[in-house]
Amino acid sequence: MSDIISWDKAIGKKVKSSDDKDLGKVESITLDYIQTKEGMVSKTYYFIPKYHLSGYDGDKLWVSLTKDEVKAKFERESAPEPSEWETQEYRERRTTITRQHPDFATSIPSYKPSSDMVQLSWDKIIGKKVKSSDKKDLGDAESVATEYIEVKEGMMNKKHYYIPKYYIQGFDGDTLYTSLTKDEIKDRFERDSPPSPSELQTPEYQERTNQVESAHPQFVHGVPLMAKEPSTEISVDYSGTTYDIPWDQLIHKHARTTDKVEIGYVERIGNEFIVVREGVSNVHIYYIPKTYIRDYDGSELWIDAPSGLVRSKFERETEPTVEELRAMAIEAPRYRRGEPQTQRGEETDAVTVETEIDLEQSSTDKKTERA
Repeated sequence: MSDIISWDKAIGKKVKSSDDKDLGKVESITLDYIQTKEGMVSKTYYFIPKYHLSGYDGDKLWVSLTKDEVKAKFERESAPEPSEWETQEYRERRTTITRQHPDFATSIPSYKPSSDMVQLSWDKIIGKKVKSSDKKDLGDAESVATEYIEVKEGMMNKKHYYIPKYYIQGFDGDTLYTSLTKDEIKDRFERDSPPSPSELQTPEYQERTNQVESAHPQFVHGVPLMAKEPSTEISVDYSGTTYDIPWDQLIHKHARTTDKVEIGYVERIGNEFIVVREGVSNVHIYYIPKTYIRDYDGSELWIDAPSGLVRSKFERETEPTVEELRAMAIEAPRYRRGEPQTQRGEETDAVTVETEIDLEQSSTDKKTERA
């Protein structure tokens, strides 16, 4: 269980970078930075400004920077001068952290490291290609500010998009993806100057901000890593017929069960499962095998199970093992012989499941055919 601790209690605690590498233990703390010492014989000292810390997980302190970044910026033999870290970027970071954690000056917030730890810090996105949610090119990231990124499209007839940060969905190792279509971005953010503060105070954008921060607590420090699925349509074979589902389009879509209960929104896509997040203050996380996906109508994802079963069977605090997922996957209704399922309506654009199969019977039939 993660705890909030006062800064003086951090002495002697282990410290980790955002890429899960050791930075030694906290040796001393001042009003401005923590000093860590790594090694016993060949000692290395890091003087890390406090607002680069992400939090405390009950055992270790976590820094929002990679080890290479910490070594490049803060490895030294003596304490730095304030001017060395009091950059515009650090002042903006301090403002953002203070807004998120008003008591940060006196205590270290709790922190739960997860698979969405910072993969690409905001200052590293310059020059990266940017695409919209409908997979259209938007250009390259030109600059980064506290509230938005600037994207430039074209060489001769240049277009500039000033996209608020919380509309950035993730980074797949090559490309940044937004959560908006290209038409939406052109309508709202194509301009010659940055958006005004009032444009970032709309209820819709505030809701988006809260949703992203809830899903990715480290978003303020960098862009979450996402699977390279926006360029791939993954087929799901239910009954000899293949249906192509563009998985990336399911991110942030609402999920609904067979008893028509909304159980949250799709937070993440794994190789064999989806992660559905329900609630804001009282959060529930469901790891649902893809075999339980019954229908996607372009607006909502329909799960082939009632809400009670989803909550009792798939709610987890940590990601299930591959073995656990596959054991749950083969229990999906599609693998039980029965009558074809009745669809919810004549929705021609929906990806639907029309027939159920018996895996054992199917395997027997194939052996018979080979014989």
